[in-house]
Amino acid sequence: MKKSLVISVLFALFSSFAIGCERSPTINRMGTEQYYVQITNNGEIKNNQRFYTLSTYNQDGVEKTVTFGSVKPENKPLKENAFIRLYVDQKDKNNTEINHREIKSYEEVQKDDLPSKVKEKLHIE
Repeated sequence: MKKSLVISVLFALFSSFAIGCERSPTINRMGTEQYYVQITNNGEIKNNQRFYTLSTYNQDGVEKTVTFGSVKPENKPLKENAFIRLYVDQKDKNNTEINHREIKSYEEVQKDDLPSKVKEKLHIE
């Protein structure tokens, strides 16, 4: 009886931890590279989701093309000219394209948060 209770408690704790780690944006960002993108168009709607294909830059100014989707009520576009920081886990670092599966997390950032080389590439003062 005690043995099965201990096993049940350990299983519950492990499950809670595993689910929590999967849902934590901080955990998803570990080991990723940051890229920055500016929303410059309204994207294209496909299968009830809005997709964007834009140029993105890392802190060293290296350019890649990223394709990602957003789901907002009534398929509204993302805020025009917003800056988004993408957390990317790309196995092939030489690949010049980032697909949506390689984006582990993202967040909107302010112009002042952009690295200087990214500002240069985006022509931001």
